[in-house]
Amino acid sequence: MALGDLLRLGGWTMVPILASSGVALMVFLGKAWEFRSFRGSDLRWFDRVLERVRSGHRASVPDELEGAAHPAARVIAASLRVHVARPDRVEAEARRVGTLEVQRAEAYLGVLAFIAEAAPLLGLLGTVLGMLDLFRSLQQAGLEQIDLGLLSSGIWQALLTTAAGLAVAVPTLAAHGYLVSRADRLRVQIGDCVQQMLTELSD
Repeated sequence: MALGDLLRLGGWTMVPILASSGVALMVFLGKAWEFRSFRGSDLRWFDRVLERVRSGHRASVPDELEGAAHPAARVIAASLRVHVARPDRVEAEARRVGTLEVQRAEAYLGVLAFIAEAAPLLGLLGTVLGMLDLFRSLQQAGLEQIDLGLLSSGIWQALLTTAAGLAVAVPTLAAHGYLVSRADRLRVQIGDCVQQMLTELSD
């Protein structure tokens, strides 16, 4: 079914449903690419950083951190800068920057959650409005002029928006769950890296 047919049959509520599907797709692709760019499965840079800290070559650590795309690298870099002047504030700075990095990674995930909840409601609204329009037309036509074919066609068109809303909501909900799991994994990785670094700095 063409896009024009969907808009014609579903009514005006199809417009926000189809628009939300496009927004959800763009958000998912953008965030999926962002998480992929972090290269969370490759933490060899952190092993090299720890080795330099243990061996006392902390001056060369910033060079190693600059080449790392993982958010934990920025948290560690901020912690090391604070450690030079205020060793007692390292943990607080790590917590502050780590929170900002996690929030940045979770940005726009709320948009997916909203679309997953709103799309079925928009579909239901379109169905209700379609049914109201159908019954109003039947009332005006009178019982003796009811066409069963027209009746079934009207019901089908009214239910189309509910189907469209669910078709948008289900994959959007799955995409949201996937990205949330990636964000949770990132949060754990940042916390683990920071804790190991704090342990080395305290020693």
